[in-house]
Amino acid sequence: MNQMDHMDPRVRIAVFLISFVLLVFILRMVKNRKIWERYAILWVGLGFVVVAFSLFVNTFDILLDKLGVDYQPAFYLLIAVVSILLILLQCTVEITTLVRQNRDAVQELAILKERVLEMEKKMLEGRIGGPGSG
Repeated sequence: MNQMDHMDPRVRIAVFLISFVLLVFILRMVKNRKIWERYAILWVGLGFVVVAFSLFVNTFDILLDKLGVDYQPAFYLLIAVVSILLILLQCTVEITTLVRQNRDAVQELAILKERVLEMEKKMLEGRIGGPGSG
């Protein structure tokens, strides 16, 4: 890799600023409780990784070159796509869990509602057709 392969300083500054804004955005969402605490570590960590990458992109390029990666941007795209797929998988697991919990709650509510209706019916029958009526 020659000196011309390194990222232009203006592009590097732009990437850093964008990644820094992303990190600040994530931190504000955590502060405002828009992201649950259980996911906050993941997202804050991701924000710091993006900022670190923007600062040390040339180091990563040199490392990838030594590992035999011919076209570093394609590798970065692969890492981004795999990361997005992992986040989607995690969201799918979370949605599946919530749907199951919702279904169980609705079934339990239906059972309780039926019990209440039966008890009300028995109470009314006891008052109307009981031994002291008439």
